[in-house]
Amino acid sequence: MNFLFFSPVVWEYYLSHHHELPIHLANREGNSCIYVNPIRYKNWEKGSIRLQSLSKHSPKKVKIIERFSRLSKSALLLIYESINNVSIVMKNKPDVVVSFDHLTCLFTCIYCKLSRIKFVLYILDNWDEMEKNKLTRFYYKHLIKPVVGKLSYAIVSLSSKQANLYKHYNSNVRIIPNGKSLQFVKSTEEFINPVTNLVNFFSQLRDWYDFDLLFNVFREFPEIELNIYGVGEMYEQLKKDAEKYPNIHVRGNADFSLLPKLSAESLFGIIPLKQIPINDSTSPAKLFDYWAAKKAVIATPTEELKKIGGTSLLFASTKAEFVSAIRLLLNNRPLKEKLGQEGYKKIMEKYNYEIISAEFENFLK
Repeated sequence: MNFLFFSPVVWEYYLSHHHELPIHLANREGNSCIYVNPIRYKNWEKGSIRLQSLSKHSPKKVKIIERFSRLSKSALLLIYESINNVSIVMKNKPDVVVSFDHLTCLFTCIYCKLSRIKFVLYILDNWDEMEKNKLTRFYYKHLIKPVVGKLSYAIVSLSSKQANLYKHYNSNVRIIPNGKSLQFVKSTEEFINPVTNLVNFFSQLRDWYDFDLLFNVFREFPEIELNIYGVGEMYEQLKKDAEKYPNIHVRGNADFSLLPKLSAESLFGIIPLKQIPINDSTSPAKLFDYWAAKKAVIATPTEELKKIGGTSLLFASTKAEFVSAIRLLLNNRPLKEKLGQEGYKKIMEKYNYEIISAEFENFLK
């Protein structure tokens, strides 16, 4: 099959579900994949993280389409990009169009419906909660969501909560989660994994993580060094806050090539999510990074993490619970190794992109 992907993040962004799915589909026999970068608009360098080159990874068999415009970020740009999307579909004549981008997909979805091209809306997050601009939120909630939800050939979601919500619009809904590539798993095994005093946390630094809680927890463990890697709107504030703690360091961006090492050398994994609605619809990629390196993970008990992790995670909500969970892992090495092995087994049996890409392709057939 010929796949065409529209994404809200550029190819050089952090390697994620946007990139892994087309990479692994392109490696499957009989498939070709085109990845369309979002438009880099006028002065995008000043504020748009999603358009920045943060990680170098080869497109391999995936063709990348670059786009630029002299327009500034505005409603006019949104309309222009939506029309340009249709033009790209008309030119490339794919069998399947997959849109990770929820705001520019309306015209494309309508065109695909009329042209009998399979259009798939891929739900990565709870966009009702993510959109902070009232007009943008209204546009998505009252136009994109019902119209595209109904006209799409299929809806695919990372989380069960969003999948259930979209069943109101479309009967052809499938949950296909995050995961890791087997190459990533293999890369973690290349690093010697002695007992260290490091915990590495890496992500886009945004306000759905409870960094205040994270800092308060690790102030109780001065012997453990917490390294925070990433960029985002909270970077400068976190860097300033970390100066108060000798064992906490905000390191900035880490290229994807370093993540296997950072995962392998971490004592355990930690995912301190705020208990807010958006996080109940999130399938955190960080969980699979740690599991790929056979790490026990302590996480906030969000709806999706409880379904994925079950008894293979330690859950904590408060400072006292996180502190207690960390002490349990430090004092109970068999438990720490058992949880790491359980997570690794889930990666190998279900949450890897060789399996995920095959499931996605079979679903469309």
